Amino acid sequence: MARRTSGPKKKLRRGLWSPEEDDKLINHIAKYGHGCWSSVPKLAGLERCGKSCRLRWINYLRPDLKRGAFSQEEEDLIIHLHSMMGNKWSSYCNATAGADGQPRSRTSWNSYIRKKAPA
Repeated sequence: MARRTSGPKKKLRRGLWSPEEDDKLINHIAKYGHGCWSSVPKLAGLERCGKSCRLRWINYLRPDLKRGAFSQEEEDLIIHLHSMMGNKWSSYCNATAGADGQPRSRTSWNSYIRKKAPA
């Protein structure tokens, strides 16, 4: 028995995000919140999958996302937490303002903070 299909699948856009797509996603989330990520692209008028929208929001577009170098206080806090907890980077997320969390802390530690820390 053959399966019925609803027609050809719509092609989703891949690759780089345009500024217009970013604006659509930001405006949609500001107005309605993110809720169910699988429904966000359709409601926002994007030709992307829900996972792509979620990752774009979390990694690039969130207003609380912190970029740039750590302040001296944040570096001191990371050195202190590392001396207490070791390499448990996911535990540092909340302590380092939580905005961008573990990857930023770990990358900074491996790049230059470790050199400043006492042995």
